[in-house]
Amino acid sequence: GGTVLQISLLFFALSTILGWSYYGERCWGYLSNNNKVVNYIFKIAFVLMCIVGSVGSGALMWDISDTLNGLMAIPNLIAILLLSPVLFKLVKEDETKDSIFKH
Repeated sequence: GGTVLQISLLFFALSTILGWSYYGERCWGYLSNNNKVVNYIFKIAFVLMCIVGSVGSGALMWDISDTLNGLMAIPNLIAILLLSPVLFKLVKEDETKDSIFKH
């Protein structure tokens, strides 16, 4: 059972790294109007971070990962605040229409 688990974990890790690389490259491409230099720098930085992550201390890597995942809340909260007027407008419009959920 241990070998199957190790192989499964290997495939999961590889597919996750490939997926993050692809999504990251597409996002940076969008933000930079597909600037080749920016994409190249992203690829180099991604490979370097993969190396650092694989040889670094496990506890430190988890702490960095947790911190960066937590920081992703900041742009999302800013977007929610900026889009809240649109949300309130849409909710108000929906409340004025006949809804099947009204009593």
